[in-house]
Amino acid sequence: MACTKPVKVKTPAGTEATLVPKKVWALSPKGRKGVKIGLFQDPASGKYFRAKVPDDYPECS
Repeated sequence: MACTKPVKVKTPAGTEATLVPKKVWALSPKGRKGVKIGLFQDPASGKYFRAKVPDDYPECS
């Protein structure tokens, strides 16, 4: 399932952008509540970076 909902994130260049993640997955240590991480592509440089997405965002690949 592809990600479709845009998320407001801070890019590595330091600017705020509303981007759609390429992939979202849960990252959780053993026995604790985890967070959801999204893989985004910076529109300015083309580099990929990871950022936290809201907990209610569906996991997608």
